[in-house]
Amino acid sequence: MSVYIIYLFYITITAIMFVRKAKDKHSGLAQRNTKLVMLQVLSGCLMGTVGMISTAFQKWPAFLRLWFTNVGYLVMFAAVIARGFQYIVVSNLHNITSDIANSKNPRMMSMQSQTSPEFARQSSRFQRSGSQSSAFSNTDYDTPSDTVGKSEKVTFSDLARQARDSSLHAISGPERRLHKRLQKYAKLQHLASSKSMFLFVMCNFLVAIVISLVVNILNDQFTLSPMSMLCRLVWGFIPVMVVGGIYVIFVMPIIFVKCWKLKDAYGIRNDLLICIIMGIFCIIMNTVWDVVLQSIAVIWSGWFFSWITGVVIHTVSVTVPLFAAIRHSRDVTDRMHGASGIETSMVAAIAGANGNEVGKRSEYNAILADPHEYRYFRDFAASCFCSEMTAFIDEYQMLKELTVLSLGSEDVWRQDINHAEAAYSMQLATNTIDNGVSYLAMSNRSAHPNTRALRLQTPPTVTIIETAKAVYPQYDFNENTPFPVASMDKLIAIFSVFINSNSYTAVTLPPSMIIRLRERLGTNQLTLTILDEIKEEVLNMLYFDVYTRYSKRK
Repeated sequence: MSVYIIYLFYITITAIMFVRKAKDKHSGLAQRNTKLVMLQVLSGCLMGTVGMISTAFQKWPAFLRLWFTNVGYLVMFAAVIARGFQYIVVSNLHNITSDIANSKNPRMMSMQSQTSPEFARQSSRFQRSGSQSSAFSNTDYDTPSDTVGKSEKVTFSDLARQARDSSLHAISGPERRLHKRLQKYAKLQHLASSKSMFLFVMCNFLVAIVISLVVNILNDQFTLSPMSMLCRLVWGFIPVMVVGGIYVIFVMPIIFVKCWKLKDAYGIRNDLLICIIMGIFCIIMNTVWDVVLQSIAVIWSGWFFSWITGVVIHTVSVTVPLFAAIRHSRDVTDRMHGASGIETSMVAAIAGANGNEVGKRSEYNAILADPHEYRYFRDFAASCFCSEMTAFIDEYQMLKELTVLSLGSEDVWRQDINHAEAAYSMQLATNTIDNGVSYLAMSNRSAHPNTRALRLQTPPTVTIIETAKAVYPQYDFNENTPFPVASMDKLIAIFSVFINSNSYTAVTLPPSMIIRLRERLGTNQLTLTILDEIKEEVLNMLYFDVYTRYSKRK
Protein backbone atom coordinates (compact mmCIF):
# COMPACT_ATOMS: atom_id res chain seq x y z
CA MET A 1 0.00 0.00 0.00
CA SER A 2 2.86 2.38 0.77
CA VAL A 3 4.23 1.82 -2.75
CA TYR A 4 0.85 2.69 -4.23
CA ILE A 5 0.68 5.90 -2.17
CA ILE A 6 4.14 6.87 -3.40
CA TYR A 7 3.02 6.10 -6.97
CA LEU A 8 -0.07 8.32 -6.65
CA PHE A 9 2.03 11.07 -5.08
CA TYR A 10 4.50 10.87 -7.98
CA ILE A 11 1.75 11.00 -10.61
CA THR A 12 -0.13 13.85 -8.91
CA ILE A 13 2.86 16.10 -8.22
CA THR A 14 4.40 15.77 -11.68
CA ALA A 15 1.01 16.30 -13.37
CA ILE A 16 0.34 19.47 -11.37
CA MET A 17 3.84 20.77 -12.09
CA PHE A 18 3.35 19.99 -15.78
CA VAL A 19 0.09 21.97 -15.96
CA ARG A 20 1.57 24.93 -14.10
CA LYS A 21 4.74 24.94 -16.17
CA ALA A 22 2.78 24.69 -19.41
CA LYS A 23 1.46 28.21 -18.70
CA ASP A 24 5.02 29.48 -19.08
CA LYS A 25 5.29 30.54 -22.72
CA HIS A 26 9.01 29.72 -22.75
CA SER A 27 8.62 26.13 -21.52
CA GLY A 28 7.34 24.63 -24.78
CA LEU A 29 5.02 22.26 -22.90
CA ALA A 30 1.93 23.86 -24.43
CA GLN A 31 3.04 22.48 -27.82
CA ARG A 32 2.57 18.98 -26.39
CA ASN A 33 -1.18 19.70 -25.90
CA THR A 34 -1.73 19.87 -22.15
CA LYS A 35 -5.31 18.56 -22.27
CA LEU A 36 -4.38 15.40 -24.15
CA VAL A 37 -1.38 14.84 -21.89
CA MET A 38 -3.62 15.11 -18.81
CA LEU A 39 -6.05 12.59 -20.30
CA GLN A 40 -3.06 10.35 -20.86
CA VAL A 41 -1.99 10.85 -17.24
CA LEU A 42 -5.42 9.93 -15.87
CA SER A 43 -5.70 6.83 -18.03
CA GLY A 44 -2.16 5.79 -17.13
CA CYS A 45 -3.05 6.20 -13.47
CA LEU A 46 -5.97 3.79 -13.96
CA MET A 47 -3.64 1.27 -15.59
CA GLY A 48 -1.15 1.63 -12.75
CA THR A 49 -3.91 1.28 -10.17
CA VAL A 50 -5.03 -2.02 -11.72
CA GLY A 51 -1.49 -3.32 -11.63
CA MET A 52 -0.73 -2.23 -8.07
CA ILE A 53 -3.98 -3.45 -6.50
CA SER A 54 -3.95 -6.75 -8.42
CA THR A 55 -0.41 -7.38 -7.24
CA ALA A 56 -1.19 -6.53 -3.61
CA PHE A 57 -4.61 -8.23 -3.41
CA GLN A 58 -5.64 -11.33 -5.27
CA LYS A 59 -9.27 -10.66 -4.44
CA TRP A 60 -10.83 -7.30 -5.22
CA PRO A 61 -13.98 -6.32 -7.17
CA ALA A 62 -13.70 -7.75 -10.68
CA PHE A 63 -15.94 -5.08 -12.20
CA LEU A 64 -13.51 -2.36 -11.04
CA ARG A 65 -10.62 -4.20 -12.64
CA LEU A 66 -12.62 -4.47 -15.87
CA TRP A 67 -13.61 -0.80 -15.97
CA PHE A 68 -10.18 0.51 -14.99
CA THR A 69 -8.52 -1.70 -17.60
CA ASN A 70 -10.89 -0.87 -20.46
CA VAL A 71 -10.92 2.87 -19.83
CA GLY A 72 -7.22 3.06 -19.01
CA TYR A 73 -5.97 1.21 -22.08
CA LEU A 74 -8.24 2.79 -24.69
CA VAL A 75 -7.95 6.38 -23.43
CA MET A 76 -4.18 6.06 -23.03
CA PHE A 77 -3.61 4.78 -26.56
CA ALA A 78 -6.16 7.19 -28.05
CA ALA A 79 -4.52 10.20 -26.38
CA VAL A 80 -1.09 9.26 -27.72
CA ILE A 81 -2.50 8.68 -31.22
CA ALA A 82 -4.29 12.04 -31.10
CA ARG A 83 -1.11 13.83 -30.08
CA GLY A 84 0.85 12.11 -32.84
CA PHE A 85 -1.70 12.95 -35.53
CA GLN A 86 -1.90 16.56 -34.38
CA TYR A 87 1.88 16.80 -34.41
CA ILE A 88 2.04 15.49 -38.00
CA VAL A 89 -0.45 18.06 -39.29
CA VAL A 90 0.93 21.05 -37.40
CA SER A 91 4.56 20.20 -38.09
CA ASN A 92 3.93 19.72 -41.81
CA LEU A 93 2.09 23.03 -42.01
CA HIS A 94 5.01 24.84 -40.39
CA ASN A 95 7.57 23.03 -42.54
CA ILE A 96 5.67 23.80 -45.75
CA THR A 97 5.27 27.41 -44.68
CA SER A 98 9.01 27.58 -44.13
CA ASP A 99 9.68 26.00 -47.54
CA ILE A 100 7.40 28.51 -49.25
CA ALA A 101 9.17 31.34 -47.46
CA ASN A 102 12.44 29.98 -48.85
CA SER A 103 11.07 29.81 -52.39
CA LYS A 104 12.75 32.10 -54.87
CA ASN A 105 10.02 31.73 -57.47
CA PRO A 106 7.98 34.95 -57.66
CA ARG A 107 4.93 32.98 -58.79
CA MET A 108 5.25 30.69 -55.80
CA MET A 109 5.49 33.64 -53.47
CA SER A 110 2.58 35.53 -54.94
CA MET A 111 0.35 32.66 -56.08
CA GLN A 112 -1.16 34.95 -58.64
CA SER A 113 -1.68 35.02 -62.38
CA GLN A 114 -3.41 37.14 -64.94
CA THR A 115 -7.09 37.25 -64.04
CA SER A 116 -10.12 38.20 -66.01
CA PRO A 117 -11.28 41.84 -66.12
CA GLU A 118 -14.38 40.83 -64.18
CA PHE A 119 -12.20 39.52 -61.35
CA ALA A 120 -10.11 42.68 -61.32
CA ARG A 121 -13.23 44.83 -61.30
CA GLN A 122 -15.01 43.02 -58.48
CA SER A 123 -12.01 42.72 -56.16
CA SER A 124 -10.76 45.85 -54.49
CA ARG A 125 -7.11 46.77 -54.13
CA PHE A 126 -7.09 45.41 -50.59
CA GLN A 127 -8.70 42.16 -51.72
CA ARG A 128 -6.13 41.61 -54.43
CA SER A 129 -3.24 42.34 -52.09
CA GLY A 130 -4.18 39.37 -49.93
CA SER A 131 -3.36 36.97 -52.76
CA GLN A 132 -0.67 38.99 -54.50
CA SER A 133 1.93 39.66 -51.90
CA SER A 134 2.20 36.56 -49.75
CA ALA A 135 1.85 32.83 -50.07
CA PHE A 136 0.89 32.53 -46.42
CA SER A 137 -2.33 34.51 -46.46
CA ASN A 138 -5.49 32.68 -45.50
CA THR A 139 -7.42 35.87 -44.85
CA ASP A 140 -10.28 36.47 -47.25
CA TYR A 141 -11.20 40.10 -47.75
CA ASP A 142 -14.95 40.19 -48.25
CA THR A 143 -16.27 42.99 -50.37
CA PRO A 144 -18.52 45.29 -48.31
CA SER A 145 -22.14 44.22 -48.41
CA ASP A 146 -23.35 47.66 -49.41
CA THR A 147 -21.43 47.56 -52.69
CA VAL A 148 -21.61 43.92 -53.73
CA GLY A 149 -24.60 41.63 -53.61
CA LYS A 150 -24.68 38.05 -52.45
CA SER A 151 -24.65 36.61 -55.96
CA GLU A 152 -21.66 38.76 -56.85
CA LYS A 153 -19.77 37.48 -53.81
CA VAL A 154 -20.27 33.93 -55.03
CA THR A 155 -18.99 34.95 -58.45
CA PHE A 156 -15.97 36.58 -56.85
CA SER A 157 -15.16 33.39 -54.92
CA ASP A 158 -15.42 31.32 -58.08
CA LEU A 159 -13.18 33.70 -59.97
CA ALA A 160 -10.68 33.78 -57.12
CA ARG A 161 -10.59 29.98 -57.11
CA GLN A 162 -10.05 29.97 -60.86
CA ALA A 163 -7.22 32.45 -60.44
CA ARG A 164 -5.54 30.28 -57.83
CA ASP A 165 -5.96 27.17 -59.99
CA SER A 166 -4.52 28.91 -63.02
CA SER A 167 -1.54 30.07 -60.96
CA LEU A 168 -0.73 26.46 -60.10
CA HIS A 169 -0.31 25.63 -63.78
CA ALA A 170 2.36 28.32 -64.02
CA ILE A 171 4.38 26.82 -61.15
CA SER A 172 6.98 24.13 -61.71
CA GLY A 173 6.44 20.51 -60.68
CA PRO A 174 8.13 20.48 -57.22
CA GLU A 175 6.54 23.78 -56.23
CA ARG A 176 3.13 22.63 -57.44
CA ARG A 177 3.47 19.55 -55.25
CA LEU A 178 4.49 21.77 -52.35
CA HIS A 179 1.37 23.87 -52.76
CA LYS A 180 -0.82 20.76 -52.99
CA ARG A 181 0.72 19.50 -49.75
CA LEU A 182 -0.09 22.85 -48.16
CA GLN A 183 -3.71 22.55 -49.29
CA LYS A 184 -3.85 18.96 -48.03
CA TYR A 185 -2.67 19.73 -44.52
CA ALA A 186 -4.64 22.97 -44.38
CA LYS A 187 -7.79 20.91 -44.93
CA LEU A 188 -6.72 18.58 -42.11
CA GLN A 189 -6.40 21.44 -39.64
CA HIS A 190 -9.95 21.16 -38.36
CA LEU A 191 -9.49 17.41 -37.86
CA ALA A 192 -6.26 17.98 -35.95
CA SER A 193 -7.59 20.77 -33.75
CA SER A 194 -7.50 20.34 -29.99
CA LYS A 195 -11.29 20.11 -29.91
CA SER A 196 -11.39 17.37 -32.55
CA MET A 197 -8.65 15.39 -30.85
CA PHE A 198 -10.41 15.70 -27.50
CA LEU A 199 -13.61 14.39 -29.09
CA PHE A 200 -11.66 11.48 -30.57
CA VAL A 201 -10.36 10.53 -27.12
CA MET A 202 -13.84 10.90 -25.64
CA CYS A 203 -15.23 8.58 -28.32
CA ASN A 204 -12.73 5.95 -27.22
CA PHE A 205 -13.81 6.57 -23.64
CA LEU A 206 -17.44 5.91 -24.65
CA VAL A 207 -16.38 2.74 -26.47
CA ALA A 208 -14.67 1.54 -23.30
CA ILE A 209 -17.83 2.31 -21.29
CA VAL A 210 -20.03 0.40 -23.74
CA ILE A 211 -17.70 -2.61 -23.77
CA SER A 212 -17.59 -2.64 -19.97
CA LEU A 213 -21.38 -2.43 -19.65
CA VAL A 214 -21.91 -5.27 -22.13
CA VAL A 215 -19.41 -7.47 -20.30
CA ASN A 216 -21.02 -6.62 -16.95
CA ILE A 217 -24.39 -7.70 -18.27
CA LEU A 218 -23.33 -10.87 -20.10
CA ASN A 219 -20.73 -12.30 -17.71
CA ASP A 220 -21.57 -13.19 -14.11
CA GLN A 221 -17.90 -13.00 -13.18
CA PHE A 222 -18.04 -9.19 -13.46
CA THR A 223 -21.42 -8.55 -11.80
CA LEU A 224 -22.01 -5.99 -9.09
CA SER A 225 -24.59 -8.03 -7.21
CA PRO A 226 -23.46 -10.42 -6.02
CA MET A 227 -20.05 -8.78 -6.23
CA SER A 228 -17.43 -11.01 -7.81
CA MET A 229 -14.05 -10.74 -6.09
CA LEU A 230 -11.92 -12.97 -8.30
CA CYS A 231 -11.40 -12.88 -12.05
CA ARG A 232 -8.70 -13.83 -14.48
CA LEU A 233 -7.89 -12.77 -18.02
CA VAL A 234 -11.04 -14.31 -19.46
CA TRP A 235 -13.03 -13.26 -22.51
CA GLY A 236 -14.26 -10.10 -20.74
CA PHE A 237 -10.88 -8.46 -21.32
CA ILE A 238 -10.48 -9.71 -24.89
CA PRO A 239 -12.41 -6.85 -26.65
CA VAL A 240 -10.25 -4.10 -25.19
CA MET A 241 -7.11 -6.15 -25.81
CA VAL A 242 -8.08 -6.49 -29.47
CA VAL A 243 -8.73 -2.76 -29.88
CA GLY A 244 -5.56 -1.90 -27.97
CA GLY A 245 -3.59 -4.36 -30.08
CA ILE A 246 -4.84 -2.71 -33.29
CA TYR A 247 -3.74 0.66 -31.93
CA VAL A 248 -0.22 -0.35 -30.84
CA ILE A 249 0.53 -2.79 -33.68
CA PHE A 250 -0.95 -0.94 -36.66
CA VAL A 251 -2.10 2.63 -35.98
CA MET A 252 0.74 3.91 -33.79
CA PRO A 253 3.55 2.50 -35.97
CA ILE A 254 2.01 4.20 -39.01
CA ILE A 255 1.90 7.52 -37.17
CA PHE A 256 5.43 6.97 -35.89
CA VAL A 257 6.72 6.39 -39.43
CA LYS A 258 4.99 9.61 -40.53
CA CYS A 259 6.66 11.44 -37.64
CA TRP A 260 10.10 9.95 -38.22
CA LYS A 261 11.00 12.27 -41.11
CA LEU A 262 9.88 15.36 -39.20
CA LYS A 263 12.23 17.34 -37.01
CA ASP A 264 10.95 16.97 -33.48
CA ALA A 265 11.93 19.75 -31.08
CA TYR A 266 9.62 18.58 -28.28
CA GLY A 267 10.21 14.81 -28.16
CA ILE A 268 6.72 13.72 -29.23
CA ARG A 269 8.22 10.91 -31.30
CA ASN A 270 9.74 9.52 -28.11
CA ASP A 271 6.27 9.32 -26.55
CA LEU A 272 4.99 7.36 -29.55
CA LEU A 273 7.94 4.98 -29.59
CA ILE A 274 7.79 4.21 -25.87
CA CYS A 275 4.02 3.79 -25.97
CA ILE A 276 4.32 1.30 -28.85
CA ILE A 277 7.03 -0.72 -27.11
CA MET A 278 5.41 -0.71 -23.68
CA GLY A 279 1.91 -1.31 -25.08
CA ILE A 280 3.00 -4.44 -26.95
CA PHE A 281 5.04 -5.55 -23.95
CA CYS A 282 2.11 -5.09 -21.57
CA ILE A 283 -0.47 -6.88 -23.72
CA ILE A 284 1.84 -9.85 -24.37
CA MET A 285 2.98 -10.22 -20.77
CA ASN A 286 -0.52 -9.88 -19.31
CA THR A 287 -1.87 -12.51 -21.69
CA VAL A 288 0.99 -14.98 -21.26
CA TRP A 289 1.17 -14.51 -17.50
CA ASP A 290 -2.52 -15.08 -16.77
CA VAL A 291 -3.23 -17.70 -19.46
CA VAL A 292 -0.03 -19.76 -19.71
CA LEU A 293 1.63 -19.17 -16.34
CA GLN A 294 -1.44 -19.49 -14.15
CA SER A 295 0.48 -21.08 -11.28
CA ILE A 296 2.75 -18.05 -11.06
CA ALA A 297 -0.15 -15.64 -11.59
CA VAL A 298 -1.78 -16.91 -8.40
CA ILE A 299 1.27 -15.71 -6.45
CA TRP A 300 2.23 -12.66 -8.53
CA SER A 301 -0.41 -11.12 -10.80
CA GLY A 302 0.37 -10.44 -14.44
CA TRP A 303 -1.37 -7.08 -14.09
CA PHE A 304 1.85 -5.90 -12.49
CA PHE A 305 3.07 -5.18 -16.03
CA SER A 306 0.24 -2.67 -16.45
CA TRP A 307 1.71 -0.71 -13.58
CA ILE A 308 5.19 -0.82 -15.14
CA THR A 309 3.72 0.38 -18.45
CA GLY A 310 1.88 3.24 -16.79
CA VAL A 311 4.97 4.39 -14.88
CA VAL A 312 7.29 4.27 -17.91
CA ILE A 313 4.87 6.09 -20.23
CA HIS A 314 4.14 8.74 -17.59
CA THR A 315 7.85 9.29 -17.01
CA VAL A 316 8.62 9.69 -20.72
CA SER A 317 5.57 11.84 -21.54
CA VAL A 318 5.39 14.01 -18.42
CA THR A 319 8.38 13.86 -16.08
CA VAL A 320 11.22 14.04 -18.61
CA PRO A 321 9.66 16.90 -20.66
CA LEU A 322 8.78 18.70 -17.42
CA PHE A 323 12.35 18.86 -16.15
CA ALA A 324 13.64 19.67 -19.63
CA ALA A 325 11.16 22.56 -19.76
CA ILE A 326 12.27 23.77 -16.32
CA ARG A 327 15.89 23.85 -17.48
CA HIS A 328 14.96 25.56 -20.72
CA SER A 329 12.85 28.20 -18.96
CA ARG A 330 15.71 28.87 -16.57
CA ASP A 331 18.13 29.29 -19.47
CA VAL A 332 15.73 31.65 -21.25
CA THR A 333 15.17 33.69 -18.09
CA ASP A 334 18.91 33.98 -17.44
CA ARG A 335 19.47 35.01 -21.04
CA MET A 336 16.73 37.64 -20.86
CA HIS A 337 18.12 39.05 -17.61
CA GLY A 338 21.61 39.05 -19.07
CA ALA A 339 20.42 40.87 -22.17
CA SER A 340 18.55 43.50 -20.15
CA GLY A 341 21.40 44.04 -17.72
CA ILE A 342 24.09 44.66 -20.30
CA GLU A 343 23.91 47.75 -22.47
CA THR A 344 27.18 47.73 -24.35
CA SER A 345 29.67 45.12 -25.45
CA MET A 346 32.43 46.89 -23.48
CA VAL A 347 30.45 46.64 -20.25
CA ALA A 348 29.65 43.03 -21.10
CA ALA A 349 33.32 42.21 -21.51
CA ILE A 350 34.03 43.65 -18.08
CA ALA A 351 31.02 41.89 -16.55
CA GLY A 352 32.40 38.43 -17.20
CA ALA A 353 29.46 36.00 -17.11
CA ASN A 354 27.10 38.41 -18.78
CA GLY A 355 29.69 39.03 -21.43
CA ASN A 356 28.90 35.54 -22.69
CA GLU A 357 25.37 36.76 -23.40
CA VAL A 358 26.66 39.33 -25.86
CA GLY A 359 28.67 36.58 -27.53
CA LYS A 360 25.53 34.45 -27.87
CA ARG A 361 23.64 37.37 -29.33
CA SER A 362 26.45 37.98 -31.80
CA GLU A 363 26.30 34.33 -32.86
CA TYR A 364 22.56 34.65 -33.31
CA ASN A 365 22.94 37.79 -35.42
CA ALA A 366 25.59 36.04 -37.49
CA ILE A 367 23.15 33.20 -38.21
CA LEU A 368 20.54 35.71 -39.36
CA ALA A 369 23.08 37.36 -41.66
CA ASP A 370 24.35 34.08 -43.16
CA PRO A 371 21.85 32.68 -45.72
CA HIS A 372 23.24 29.14 -45.38
CA GLU A 373 23.06 29.06 -41.58
CA TYR A 374 19.74 30.87 -41.55
CA ARG A 375 18.19 28.15 -43.71
CA TYR A 376 18.99 25.54 -41.06
CA PHE A 377 17.79 27.85 -38.31
CA ARG A 378 14.52 28.47 -40.17
CA ASP A 379 13.95 24.73 -40.54
CA PHE A 380 14.56 24.26 -36.82
CA ALA A 381 12.13 27.09 -36.03
CA ALA A 382 9.52 25.24 -38.08
CA SER A 383 10.09 22.14 -35.93
CA CYS A 384 9.43 24.37 -32.90
CA PHE A 385 6.12 25.45 -34.49
CA CYS A 386 7.49 28.98 -34.96
CA SER A 387 7.54 29.18 -38.75
CA GLU A 388 5.28 32.25 -38.68
CA MET A 389 8.10 34.17 -36.98
CA THR A 390 10.74 33.33 -39.57
CA ALA A 391 8.15 33.85 -42.32
CA PHE A 392 7.51 37.34 -40.95
CA ILE A 393 11.25 38.04 -41.01
CA ASP A 394 11.47 36.80 -44.60
CA GLU A 395 8.55 38.98 -45.66
CA TYR A 396 10.06 41.94 -43.82
CA GLN A 397 13.27 41.41 -45.77
CA MET A 398 11.36 41.36 -49.04
CA LEU A 399 9.48 44.50 -48.02
CA LYS A 400 12.78 46.17 -47.17
CA GLU A 401 14.27 45.40 -50.57
CA LEU A 402 11.14 46.47 -52.43
CA THR A 403 10.85 49.68 -50.40
CA VAL A 404 14.46 50.75 -50.87
CA LEU A 405 14.26 50.11 -54.60
CA SER A 406 11.01 52.06 -54.80
CA LEU A 407 12.38 54.99 -52.81
CA GLY A 408 15.13 55.39 -55.36
CA SER A 409 12.71 55.58 -58.27
CA GLU A 410 9.85 57.74 -57.00
CA ASP A 411 9.86 61.39 -58.02
CA VAL A 412 9.21 62.67 -54.54
CA TRP A 413 12.60 61.45 -53.33
CA ARG A 414 14.70 61.36 -56.47
CA GLN A 415 17.33 63.98 -57.20
CA ASP A 416 19.53 64.32 -60.23
CA ILE A 417 22.71 62.45 -59.33
CA ASN A 418 23.86 61.57 -62.83
CA HIS A 419 26.62 64.14 -62.63
CA ALA A 420 27.70 63.27 -59.10
CA GLU A 421 31.38 63.73 -58.46
CA ALA A 422 33.66 60.75 -58.02
CA ALA A 423 34.28 61.73 -54.41
CA TYR A 424 30.55 61.61 -53.71
CA SER A 425 30.27 58.14 -55.29
CA MET A 426 33.13 56.91 -53.13
CA GLN A 427 31.48 58.39 -50.04
CA LEU A 428 28.21 56.65 -50.94
CA ALA A 429 29.95 53.28 -51.21
CA THR A 430 31.86 53.84 -47.96
CA ASN A 431 28.72 54.79 -46.04
CA THR A 432 26.95 51.75 -47.41
CA ILE A 433 29.64 49.34 -46.25
CA ASP A 434 30.01 51.00 -42.85
CA ASN A 435 26.30 50.60 -42.18
CA GLY A 436 26.35 46.88 -42.94
CA VAL A 437 24.43 47.34 -46.21
CA SER A 438 25.79 45.73 -49.36
CA TYR A 439 24.29 46.33 -52.76
CA LEU A 440 25.24 45.66 -56.32
CA ALA A 441 24.79 48.41 -58.91
CA MET A 442 23.80 46.60 -62.08
CA SER A 443 25.21 47.70 -65.41
CA ASN A 444 21.78 47.94 -67.01
CA ARG A 445 19.90 51.13 -66.21
CA SER A 446 16.14 51.40 -66.16
CA ALA A 447 14.11 53.58 -68.46
CA HIS A 448 14.46 56.48 -66.04
CA PRO A 449 18.02 57.82 -65.98
CA ASN A 450 17.98 58.40 -62.21
CA THR A 451 16.89 54.91 -61.19
CA ARG A 452 19.50 52.49 -59.90
CA ALA A 453 18.91 48.72 -59.98
CA LEU A 454 20.01 47.47 -56.57
CA ARG A 455 20.40 43.98 -55.16
CA LEU A 456 20.05 44.40 -51.41
CA GLN A 457 21.43 41.88 -48.95
CA THR A 458 20.93 43.27 -45.48
CA PRO A 459 20.50 41.26 -42.28
CA PRO A 460 17.14 41.44 -40.50
CA THR A 461 18.74 43.41 -37.67
CA VAL A 462 19.05 46.38 -40.05
CA THR A 463 15.78 48.30 -40.30
CA ILE A 464 14.18 49.64 -43.46
CA ILE A 465 14.94 53.26 -42.68
CA GLU A 466 18.57 52.45 -41.78
CA THR A 467 18.97 50.68 -45.09
CA ALA A 468 17.37 53.55 -46.98
CA LYS A 469 19.62 56.11 -45.30
CA ALA A 470 22.70 54.04 -46.08
CA VAL A 471 21.79 53.54 -49.73
CA TYR A 472 20.53 57.10 -50.29
CA PRO A 473 22.42 59.37 -47.87
CA GLN A 474 21.51 62.37 -50.04
CA TYR A 475 17.82 61.98 -49.09
CA ASP A 476 16.32 63.20 -45.85
CA PHE A 477 14.56 60.10 -44.47
CA ASN A 478 13.07 60.26 -40.98
CA GLU A 479 10.48 58.52 -38.80
CA ASN A 480 7.66 60.32 -40.60
CA THR A 481 8.69 59.16 -44.07
CA PRO A 482 5.80 57.15 -45.56
CA PHE A 483 6.11 53.91 -47.46
CA PRO A 484 6.25 54.34 -51.24
CA VAL A 485 3.16 53.39 -53.19
CA ALA A 486 4.93 50.51 -54.93
CA SER A 487 5.48 48.64 -51.64
CA MET A 488 2.09 49.39 -50.08
CA ASP A 489 0.50 46.10 -51.20
CA LYS A 490 3.31 44.13 -49.59
CA LEU A 491 2.93 46.10 -46.36
CA ILE A 492 -0.84 45.51 -46.24
CA ALA A 493 -0.33 41.80 -46.91
CA ILE A 494 2.08 41.56 -43.97
CA PHE A 495 -0.54 43.14 -41.73
CA SER A 496 -3.24 40.74 -42.94
CA VAL A 497 -1.10 37.62 -42.64
CA PHE A 498 1.02 38.19 -39.52
CA ILE A 499 -0.76 40.88 -37.50
CA ASN A 500 -4.40 39.98 -38.15
CA SER A 501 -5.57 37.81 -35.24
CA ASN A 502 -7.85 35.81 -37.58
CA SER A 503 -4.88 34.53 -39.59
CA TYR A 504 -3.47 31.12 -38.64
CA THR A 505 0.02 32.54 -39.25
CA ALA A 506 -0.48 35.48 -36.90
CA VAL A 507 2.52 36.30 -34.73
CA THR A 508 1.87 36.45 -30.99
CA LEU A 509 2.52 40.04 -29.90
CA PRO A 510 2.05 41.88 -26.59
CA PRO A 511 -1.36 43.59 -26.33
CA SER A 512 0.27 46.97 -25.70
CA MET A 513 2.15 46.68 -28.99
CA ILE A 514 -1.06 45.84 -30.85
CA ILE A 515 -2.77 48.88 -29.32
CA ARG A 516 0.04 51.20 -30.39
CA LEU A 517 -0.02 49.74 -33.88
CA ARG A 518 -3.78 50.23 -34.19
CA GLU A 519 -3.44 53.83 -33.07
CA ARG A 520 -0.88 54.47 -35.79
CA LEU A 521 -3.03 52.74 -38.38
CA GLY A 522 -6.02 54.78 -37.23
CA THR A 523 -4.14 57.97 -38.06
CA ASN A 524 -2.85 56.53 -41.37
CA GLN A 525 0.76 56.68 -40.18
CA LEU A 526 2.18 54.10 -42.58
CA THR A 527 5.75 55.23 -42.09
CA LEU A 528 8.97 53.33 -42.69
CA THR A 529 9.30 52.55 -38.98
CA ILE A 530 5.83 51.09 -38.40
CA LEU A 531 7.08 47.47 -38.41
CA ASP A 532 10.35 48.05 -36.55
CA GLU A 533 8.97 47.38 -33.07
CA ILE A 534 7.24 44.21 -34.25
CA LYS A 535 10.37 43.05 -36.04
CA GLU A 536 12.48 43.53 -32.90
CA GLU A 537 9.91 41.65 -30.82
CA VAL A 538 9.94 38.73 -33.26
CA LEU A 539 13.74 38.65 -33.33
CA ASN A 540 13.82 38.64 -29.53
CA MET A 541 11.28 35.79 -29.33
CA LEU A 542 13.32 33.78 -31.81
CA TYR A 543 16.48 34.48 -29.87
CA PHE A 544 15.25 33.76 -26.35
CA ASP A 545 13.25 30.65 -27.21
CA VAL A 546 14.14 29.06 -30.55
CA TYR A 547 17.82 29.96 -30.59
CA THR A 548 18.22 28.70 -27.01
CA ARG A 549 17.01 25.28 -28.18
CA TYR A 550 18.94 25.53 -31.44
CA SER A 551 22.26 26.27 -29.71
CA LYS A 552 21.85 23.18 -27.50
CA ARG A 553 21.36 20.88 -30.49
CA LYS A 554 24.29 22.13 -32.56
